[in-house]
Amino acid sequence: MSTSKSASDGLIRQGWLGIAFFMAVGLLLESLLAWKTPAYLHDPIRRELFRLAHSHGALLHLLLIGMAFTADRRQVPRACRLSMRVGSIVMPLGFLLAGLWHPEGDPGHAIWLVPAAAILVVFGAAGAALAPEIR
Repeated sequence: MSTSKSASDGLIRQGWLGIAFFMAVGLLLESLLAWKTPAYLHDPIRRELFRLAHSHGALLHLLLIGMAFTADRRQVPRACRLSMRVGSIVMPLGFLLAGLWHPEGDPGHAIWLVPAAAILVVFGAAGAALAPEIR
């Protein structure tokens, strides 16, 4: 069973679009700092969670591009590819939503999306590492 070209293309497309999106989020965060926006500047939890969303989003989408190259060389199960794709969206989304609405001193309830997404990403990475080579 070889991986179809469209599976790799979808991973690469989502990877590059995700990198572009989360790098744009990083530019937005830098401009919020430059303009000294009070809602961002005076809320350290929000600042930290937004930075985590930006960095995890960009790096996880870079991993999707790596998954595409791996899927061209190994028989990576569809479930592993899908879990990486979903996890790379849900994890930064969890950080972002937890920073938008949070009680005093704690992240918001959406932070619970992060460990669930981490499990998806670990499952996808382990599946890619253990997948047999395409002959």
